[in-house]
Amino acid sequence: MFDFVTLGSATKDTFLFLDKALLKPGVNKHFLEIPTDKKIDVNKVLEFSGGSATNAASTFSAFGKKSAVIAKIGNDEYGQFVMNDLNKRRISTELIKVSSGETPFSNIVVSSSGDMILLIHRGIESTLSLEDIQLDFKSKWLYIGPLPTKNTDLLFNILKFAKANDMKTVLNPGSVELNLKLKKMAPLLKYVDIISMNDDEAKTFVGYANDVNNLSKLSEYVNEIAIITKGDKGSLVLSKENLYIANTFKAKQINFVGAGDAFLSAFVNAIDDEKDIEQAITAGSFNASNVIQKYGAKEGITGKYPPENMKLRIAKSKITI
Repeated sequence: MFDFVTLGSATKDTFLFLDKALLKPGVNKHFLEIPTDKKIDVNKVLEFSGGSATNAASTFSAFGKKSAVIAKIGNDEYGQFVMNDLNKRRISTELIKVSSGETPFSNIVVSSSGDMILLIHRGIESTLSLEDIQLDFKSKWLYIGPLPTKNTDLLFNILKFAKANDMKTVLNPGSVELNLKLKKMAPLLKYVDIISMNDDEAKTFVGYANDVNNLSKLSEYVNEIAIITKGDKGSLVLSKENLYIANTFKAKQINFVGAGDAFLSAFVNAIDDEKDIEQAITAGSFNASNVIQKYGAKEGITGKYPPENMKLRIAKSKITI
């Protein structure tokens, strides 16, 4: 019996530090400019395991919870790197499908000013199917991150399996689910207890320009809690009729990889520990604030709640849905 089983991606993340990569302004966004037709020195290389499933499981394990990962990786060097790291973190790998093919990886280019761009190769994970999952596990929670497959039947069937086996469910949807939008995804959400996405994703998925409107609409379809994160601008959480608007713990950010996973997993862990919503938000923000101070999605995870003297500003109000 596990406390948490996480489903999603498992990757090898390589940070490449390039002094010759420079941030350039564009019309609507900024871009990293790298000179071509030249040999570019890589000043430093850092390697970590990554991916939504392993990131969340690392938080749960750090808090002492029995955790396992469901993902699909290749029988290659990168796959062994991921497995070794999970074993080191006391995370079960018995539900991971190892198959012939390439383990997913990300190359993260870091410029001299600290700006980053992610280059992602999905590899074998794009073939993840229900047949790859051992549907005999038992867990208190099933935590689902962005799924690598375009087949939504996988999500539908794994959610039904979880509910049939009395698991609490968490969904952090990926681009496939977000692009289907709320109307098409509504039948699945009745199996979801907690849903979380960032503000831009909520505008795509729900369709309103206003965060509170999007949050209210999401809460109509899930069983317990809807969350919208806003990066360094904080988060909004709707639980039953109570709306919570929170800021963040201020920290010097050098990394954004894994920050969202850190917030949501620590939030859910606090709920499992029977903390109230304000304590859960505080735990999520604290975990994320530690992760953004170190390269790698897991290196800042502490497995601790913030000290009593660290208070987060949270406004609580009633909302009519």
